[in-house]
Amino acid sequence: MAARSRAMVVVALAALPLAACTPPGDAPAAAVADFYTAVADGDGAAACADLTPAVVATVEEEAGSSCADALTTGELGDDLQDRAQGTTAPRVRVAGRQAQAVLGTDTVFLTRSGSGWLITAAGCTPRPERPYDCEVEA
Repeated sequence: MAARSRAMVVVALAALPLAACTPPGDAPAAAVADFYTAVADGDGAAACADLTPAVVATVEEEAGSSCADALTTGELGDDLQDRAQGTTAPRVRVAGRQAQAVLGTDTVFLTRSGSGWLITAAGCTPRPERPYDCEVEA
């Protein structure tokens, strides 16, 4: 099943170029693709590497286990696996050092960190006139 999930993520996001002079939304989209590919592969360590340190700390505190275990096991791991299987090419909006990627099954928030992008919240569901409800956040 992990290979099938990975294939779906790769196919959905394969058209995203990673060249240095790409549109501003491509780099955040690539970070989201990396995250969900790692989730689909069951590679919690790689998925955690795509998160900000504050998010990693919160995930570990709430789960009572390592970030890698939390993202790949239990309720959170199951939820992220489900979301990984339904990803589509994201619609990305960039505003300065922040970005939002809306996929078919998720909304992900990111921040620029050095020369790349890290996830500040994932597994987010919109709620009318209220903040998003996110499974993974600081």
